[in-house]
Amino acid sequence: MLDRDAIHDVFRHHNVVFGGDAGAFLGGYFGKGMAAAWKDGHSELRWDGKSLTLPGLAKSSTAKDRSEKLFFIPAQRVMSLASGVTQNFGQFNYGDPYTLRYFSDAVHDLLQNEFGAKGELFPQANRLNATLREPITEHLYGKAHLAVDDKDFTKRLVLNVPGHAEGLPFTAWSAGQREFTPLLLGLYWLCPAGGISRRDAIEWVVVEEPEMGLHPQAIEAVLLLVLELMRRGYRVVLSTHSPVVLDLVWALQEFRQLGGTEADVRKLLRLKATSYAKELGAAVLDKDLRVYFFNRDNEVKDISKLSPSAEEAAEAEWGGLVGFASRTGDVVAEVVNRAESRPRRTRRSKPAAEATRAQ
Repeated sequence: MLDRDAIHDVFRHHNVVFGGDAGAFLGGYFGKGMAAAWKDGHSELRWDGKSLTLPGLAKSSTAKDRSEKLFFIPAQRVMSLASGVTQNFGQFNYGDPYTLRYFSDAVHDLLQNEFGAKGELFPQANRLNATLREPITEHLYGKAHLAVDDKDFTKRLVLNVPGHAEGLPFTAWSAGQREFTPLLLGLYWLCPAGGISRRDAIEWVVVEEPEMGLHPQAIEAVLLLVLELMRRGYRVVLSTHSPVVLDLVWALQEFRQLGGTEADVRKLLRLKATSYAKELGAAVLDKDLRVYFFNRDNEVKDISKLSPSAEEAAEAEWGGLVGFASRTGDVVAEVVNRAESRPRRTRRSKPAAEATRAQ
């Protein structure tokens, strides 16, 4: 909705023409077959107080401002690095989601141009503060360095490990490293080097499932990057299935209500008392945080309070993310109580029993 005209312009730039066919456009944008998701008479879309239809958006408007306002990092981001090689928009097929194609194209352009003459992508002193880099090093890459290898006349991402003559290829990486690396490159795109704080036209950043393939400590490292985006002035939207993400949101909500300080934020995130960490902690306490639960069969619910004592199960169980843990605790407690209520049998030791029989 924000980037309607920019999306149409990108398709035209890559010679993808729909000829006014709304079904073809929706299949090209959402993915092949997804046009059927809109059903006349049953589906409804409201934007800025106006009632609209998805087929009606299949044609671009005549607006003069056609700049992109939202950057989308999709759940399928690992597909943007086929065997460690970035893919441009045209290397995908019709029916591959637009968000994947566009994100991949942005990363491809970043790697081919801005990083074209640089072999090492992480760590870099001029990319992200050391406070952000250290957890990534510890929990995601270890001592390995993310680099570009062009030995075979193709720029391919590898992990250079000390003591190894050749870089580890993409297929030898852990699942978490494969999922995180395109996310890192997307963040590089959003956080330019030098004195530029952000991409001027971009207002919103959407990150789908930032936790995919990651250990909870690695998720913490990613969440620090999300907070950095917020510090830079982006409005960030996350979709998640991870209670770790909501743990952070809940804690920050409590800090704001109870007068928590940036020192509390640093303690939660295990950050040293550097000037940058203090600035980050203070910045995130000033942000508005909201949480919504999407249920397939019911209306979307605002569960921003994340109160464990809420009457609504959607809020008390954080959209079902902590439901199993709560249920596990309840059931185990029942078993413990039942075990403790059983009458205990008096057992005599074998020597005592033998002595009794002897008498």
